[in-house]
Amino acid sequence: MDVGAGDGGYVLHRARTEPTTLAIAIDASPDGLARGAWRAKRARLANIAFLVEGVERLPPQLSQIAHEVSVHFPWGSLLRGLVDASPSIVGPIADLLKPGAELRVLISAVDRDGVGEITPSVLSARSGAYAEHGLDLVGASWASPVAVRESHSAWAKRLGASRPVVLARYSRHGLAPSRRTLDSRRRAPVSGGG
Repeated sequence: MDVGAGDGGYVLHRARTEPTTLAIAIDASPDGLARGAWRAKRARLANIAFLVEGVERLPPQLSQIAHEVSVHFPWGSLLRGLVDASPSIVGPIADLLKPGAELRVLISAVDRDGVGEITPSVLSARSGAYAEHGLDLVGASWASPVAVRESHSAWAKRLGASRPVVLARYSRHGLAPSRRTLDSRRRAPVSGGG
């Protein structure tokens, strides 16, 4: 599953190279996903899906279904939410992951992007806020050119090779119930005894 998928380049690659994997692209903007969906149709890929939706409004049917979630080069509210460890962004992303699954984030931001410069230590410092959503930091480091290339991101190509990129990896632990599970418990009717 790729969140903030843009044109779906990464999930198209995964669907082509891993025919038994269901690859899902999620993005709030329909423009890029429409191009990706057209490319998937032309390639007759049956193991790919495209969802136009903001992270804050993901359907509960996606709760804890993913073995892996990636976020490659987020921008706008997704970038701000990941950098600030906002519960409205990190919570729904964490909720997509099965216990033991991995979240991989490739992120690049400099001062002019409005969130300050992102370094491995900046993301490491946010690890406590991510852990509150069941995400344990596995590691944060400067991304290699190979990791950037393997993201199949059109945005990465636009940024160029000289811009610094951080790779952060998180593991979903199974201790915290999902946000949707908690929400459904709060809304569940209470029956009286008797």
